[in-house]
Amino acid sequence: MEISNLSYEQFHNYFSSEDTCIDFLFKTKWPNGFQCPHCDNRHAYVTTTRRLPLYECSRCRFQASLLSGTIMEGSRTELRKWLLAIFLISRTHVGTTAMELSKLISVTYKTAWLILHKIRTSILQADNQNQLTGTVQINSAIYGKPFNPSVHKHPQEHLLLVGSSLNDLGEPTYIKIKHVIPLHPRNKHITRSDISTFHEQHIEPTVNEIHTTTGFYAPKRQRPLLEVAKQASTWMNTTFHGIGARHLQNYLAEFCYRINLTSLNMPIFENLIKRCIFNFTVPPPTTTS
Repeated sequence: MEISNLSYEQFHNYFSSEDTCIDFLFKTKWPNGFQCPHCDNRHAYVTTTRRLPLYECSRCRFQASLLSGTIMEGSRTELRKWLLAIFLISRTHVGTTAMELSKLISVTYKTAWLILHKIRTSILQADNQNQLTGTVQINSAIYGKPFNPSVHKHPQEHLLLVGSSLNDLGEPTYIKIKHVIPLHPRNKHITRSDISTFHEQHIEPTVNEIHTTTGFYAPKRQRPLLEVAKQASTWMNTTFHGIGARHLQNYLAEFCYRINLTSLNMPIFENLIKRCIFNFTVPPPTTTS
């Protein structure tokens, strides 16, 4: 069953009980059966007197929680609510807001926001691990209004670098949008240092063909990349009524995550749930903006 193809009602009905959610997460985390993260032993004693089962390795006695190392670790929110949040944020070109989620899963706005923040952080961490390959195009863009035609950056304008891997046919195969924070708040110029940082962090070292255009009024600007930046801006403004600088990168990563998987015809929910379960690093405490 491809969960990404389910409607909201079908998903809600399928994951209506915690037992169903536990079984789903167990099979996702250990698709070939339990495997001790400490010694790789395949047998465990299961403690079922807790809210969630605890698995104790029969060889080394290491205790493994179903949620350890996941975005749900330490959370008292029901699993079905977590899974519904992941499902909602995986909807193509839609996503969800904290206000909408708080109503749908009956939690406070703060809890809903923190759930979505953790999901978006897992998406950003995954994006930072994937580097651009092949032929790479990079272009500058701006998010925010009003667009200031002068050489100075308006406080509501945010500088972006949009990068894309191209295949042999010149078609984009993977897109990144990164928020560039200038040293001076009124600086509207993408510096060589900004470009160098983007290269080091987001482009495979073996890439030898990189086309970069950073002038905001340059005639050779890459129109497809500008269109992607425009789509991201429209989505953030329409869905969230604008995003501030502090959390802008998380929302840009979410937008790119969906369009990248959609272009590859990959089911978003199935991919996202694995991102939320494996190799997640807990972000530092933060606040909404």
